Amino acid sequence: MRTHSLPLAALTLASLGASLTATRAAEAQEGSTWSGVVGVGVATMPRYAGSDESRVRPMPVLQLEYKGRVFLGGSQSGVGGGLGAYVVRGESFVWQVSVDGSEARPESRGDALAGMGKRSGATFGSTAVSYRLGFVSANAGVSVGLGDDQGSYGTLGVGARRQLASRWVGELSTGATIADDKHMRYEFGITSEQSATRRGLIAAGDPRLKGADGRAYSPGSGLKEMHASASLAYATTARTRVIAFARGSRLSDEAGRSPLVRERNGVTSGVAMAYGF
Repeated sequence: MRTHSLPLAALTLASLGASLTATRAAEAQEGSTWSGVVGVGVATMPRYAGSDESRVRPMPVLQLEYKGRVFLGGSQSGVGGGLGAYVVRGESFVWQVSVDGSEARPESRGDALAGMGKRSGATFGSTAVSYRLGFVSANAGVSVGLGDDQGSYGTLGVGARRQLASRWVGELSTGATIADDKHMRYEFGITSEQSATRRGLIAAGDPRLKGADGRAYSPGSGLKEMHASASLAYATTARTRVIAFARGSRLSDEAGRSPLVRERNGVTSGVAMAYGF
């Protein structure tokens, strides 16, 4: 399953996923059983949502489709992904359903997570729609956690994709994520038990935490983040693309008040090479 949380490896690369799917669609042989994109890249990104530190990760690129109906990886809409299927797939309108995953978050991921313990990964059931008119598109999606504490969230976005020259394609997009209180607590909350552990670390002089970091925090529902992304693809051959991409995000005030958040602004950027078949 694709990593679902936007600050994490694959979902922070939503703009790249849309570009690669477009490449695959252009190169896929009509009537073939399998089509897709494979490749590799590297990206730098925040260590977790709200971290003031970055990490560099290799990034495998994989998108497979079976008979244009079932997919593994990204999707034509640029929203959602994982393992799923297209309910409706036309030239302009796409409706898909999928099962996605988010990776675990160990407390070693950043100093502000000291005393939080390891947050397990999660599985989400998702649905998304997109509509394209010329070079402009709009999309919306909803994801519901399949566990007890992941909550639900929705996404809204708009984008534009243009052929800039014979070998160059550029894409810009922007959007927002809205979440219920359960999902906000999953990402940014601190329980009373975790707060007690963190206060003990502060009392013992742990340099990773400050005095205010010991409080419990239970964020409410509402805006989670705003984000914008850009990508530029160059066709080195008829089937191979080199893509540079960047994504910037800003966490909401509600998320930013969490002691886990050291930096509300996050930037992900990288390059990848992909082959469409």
